[in-house]
Amino acid sequence: MTLTPHQRTVLNYIREFQVKRGYSPSLSDLALAFGVRSKNAVAKVVNALFRERQLEKDPKGRIKIIDLTEQEEKPQPMVLPLFGPISAGFAAAAEDQAEEMVTLDAYLVKDKSSTFLLRVKGNSMIDAGIYEGDLVIVERKKEPKVGDIVVGVLDGEFTLKRLKRDKGKYYLQAENAEYPDMYALEELKVAGVVKGVIRKY
Repeated sequence: MTLTPHQRTVLNYIREFQVKRGYSPSLSDLALAFGVRSKNAVAKVVNALFRERQLEKDPKGRIKIIDLTEQEEKPQPMVLPLFGPISAGFAAAAEDQAEEMVTLDAYLVKDKSSTFLLRVKGNSMIDAGIYEGDLVIVERKKEPKVGDIVVGVLDGEFTLKRLKRDKGKYYLQAENAEYPDMYALEELKVAGVVKGVIRKY
């Protein structure tokens, strides 16, 4: 998309006119502003700007600058109704009306700048309800506590386990009896704390 100097001058004038007056200039306004007698000469420039997708017409047929930022699809937060508790044991009456509207990103993510997702591989955390293929929501800045499920860095290797401590020494514990506890030979670090799990059925 390349505009001639004259086309750019006309486009800038239309933009300034709209900002100052709140409406678009007519062809007569443009002809007067640029000192031409024929509106056809101005119309040729305006039509060229239409073809270059710099201008469009509003519902009343008036010239309008195309705001490219309006054309971009802005991600919208997903808001869903929360209908309260449901019994996982004996059947109970369901709520008819939503208690509140919940935005999923706000519910799942506290600090976007320090939060990331990891896809789980393996079955060492199944007793904590975390299965292969699940996505775990990890917060990097969260201070880990004993008992948290963490992304541990054990001697340089990353793994998802529960942080434990015995006699002042930290170690990692699986949530599957088939896996042994993991102790560092050199160093144990925590890269993040798991804040939630996402699974699709």
